[in-house]
Amino acid sequence: MVGKTDFAKDYARDGAVCIRQAFSEEWIALARLGIEKNIARPSPFFRRLDDGTGAFLSDCWSRRYIPELSRFCLESSAARIAAHALASNRVRLAQDTWFVKEPGTAQRTPWHHDTVVQGPFCSIWVALDTIPRAATLEFIRGSHTWGKILMPKSFFDDPASRSAADAYYAEFHGDHAREDASLFGQVPDIEADRAAYDIVGWDMEAGDCLLFDARTVHGAPGNQTSHPVRRYVTRWVTDDAFVAHHAQDLITALDESGLNAGLRLGGPIRGPLFPEFDFESDGTARAAN
Repeated sequence: MVGKTDFAKDYARDGAVCIRQAFSEEWIALARLGIEKNIARPSPFFRRLDDGTGAFLSDCWSRRYIPELSRFCLESSAARIAAHALASNRVRLAQDTWFVKEPGTAQRTPWHHDTVVQGPFCSIWVALDTIPRAATLEFIRGSHTWGKILMPKSFFDDPASRSAADAYYAEFHGDHAREDASLFGQVPDIEADRAAYDIVGWDMEAGDCLLFDARTVHGAPGNQTSHPVRRYVTRWVTDDAFVAHHAQDLITALDESGLNAGLRLGGPIRGPLFPEFDFESDGTARAAN
């Protein structure tokens, strides 16, 4: 846990940090309302995974038509936090997404890291509810320095044998490249020997956020609380980031959804879907596109 102004060093060293009360109640209420509207008006990226005891819900790039989420992305402190973490006066919003785990959801979010973008790439997960340590996102401290792209075990298995959660993460993490599986390492079986890893996580209150390097291996338990666990997430890159060579499935999904992102394998992340924020000498920020 760190304060609002001293997180960059911890972020660089550990790959993940919790920033307390980074977002005010105004922003939390706005994101909650945006998610409620989004569930009523889902996009092609909306997913609902139901394990019979509770459901996991998510959608992506919803700021395009949900005004509350657009305002959060463009006007909150998220861009400034990302710029400080990435040591850049220019950052781009790569994606906005949200996750809801209903009470009783038993299935874990598999251990993974985010690899379809390479180069400087961070995520800011904002807690919209009280989340106890037993239900919050966990990280392997320092794993952003391991130096190899890792895929969950299910990536190397027959797709027909995957759980719904494994299938979801394969869909958004480069399943097209299974024929090139030798290029990737496998995420170790962390749950089989948790004591062997430096696992960190935090009790969180609404307004706290988790800032982490996309390469930091992370996962989450189910939600055994009595209330939904909601998180709003923005993902950020610098001009040095580029589309990974195993990201064809993501490019295809964006094109088929009509977003016309203009991405190509190995290419930069540019265009209207990825607004740019330039930070001026006085510390203010403006969306450049």
